[in-house]
Amino acid sequence: MPKSKPSTSDTIEIQKDTDKLVRFLSIYCDAHHEHRLRATFTFDHPKTSARVIKGPQLCDECVKLLRHAIVMRVLCPLDPKPKCRKCPEHCYRPVYRDQMETVMKYAGPRSLFRKG
Repeated sequence: MPKSKPSTSDTIEIQKDTDKLVRFLSIYCDAHHEHRLRATFTFDHPKTSARVIKGPQLCDECVKLLRHAIVMRVLCPLDPKPKCRKCPEHCYRPVYRDQMETVMKYAGPRSLFRKG
């Protein structure tokens, strides 16, 4: 059953998850795509509760993955939202799911030692 308008607590959780996704993609892109052309990531769509005003420098590939991840997080119909890895309904496109799994495996442990 699709969610209606997100509550304040939903909005806070979505933003926390968005911030974590941004951080993980930044760690991954810095390590794996340092020689690619990059631009500052922003995300501020009026129909979503997620915002990234001045994000990190990311390559095009990481920008596409991050946008997909944020939109899928906002549109998640499950309440409470499970971890994507354990979700019974995978909403990520298969190529993005594989990429995100790689990003999470790399950036997750490193995020514990990185400030910001």
